[in-house]
Amino acid sequence: MSITLDLLHQLYQGVLKHLKLWIIEAYGAHEIDTHCHRLPPNHNIRIFVKGISTLSHVSGQEHNQISHFLLGLIADALLPNGMSNVCFFWCLRGLLDFLFLTRYPTHSSSTLSLMSTALEKFHAKKQIFSIKLFGTLDNFNTEYTQRLHIDLAKDAYRSTDCKDEYSQMTKWLERKEKVMRHDNHIQWLKNGQNLPLPRKPRTFRTSLGRCC
Repeated sequence: MSITLDLLHQLYQGVLKHLKLWIIEAYGAHEIDTHCHRLPPNHNIRIFVKGISTLSHVSGQEHNQISHFLLGLIADALLPNGMSNVCFFWCLRGLLDFLFLTRYPTHSSSTLSLMSTALEKFHAKKQIFSIKLFGTLDNFNTEYTQRLHIDLAKDAYRSTDCKDEYSQMTKWLERKEKVMRHDNHIQWLKNGQNLPLPRKPRTFRTSLGRCC
């Protein structure tokens, strides 16, 4: 209940950013940029003359401007290998419809119903985005290793003088591991556990009965 929808970060810098990347991945950067060049001048729509594939640090306002012509870029363009883009088109349209509906200053039962319908369009056609190549997403979830990234990279870098940092980071991590192991050993002794007795070397007798 405390996390409400954020148009800027969740829709323009989130959903729409992914839509743009999906289209570029599907059709290729050169093809999409070429379609941008061919858009007719319009007083109400900003035209990105150099295309949209090479844009960096795109603002929310720019993503908003891109949303006005994004669907038009692929309206009559077949996917690679002559594959129909019907599912692709309706999937993207569902998300764009939802995005535009969220900008309404007031809502009614009718507009909320339209938003639900728009999402249903997306879910009905989203199978066009397949994950068969790499398998389920939990195989690549960086959430599990994010804490290690802080401990092993960020903290290690902060301990250096930022000059020839790799050797200093390695030495810092090595010392940290030694301290951690020593601390674990001390805690192990405090818990009343004794060190294992050293094992005596085994002796073997030859056929003459002497130890070797």
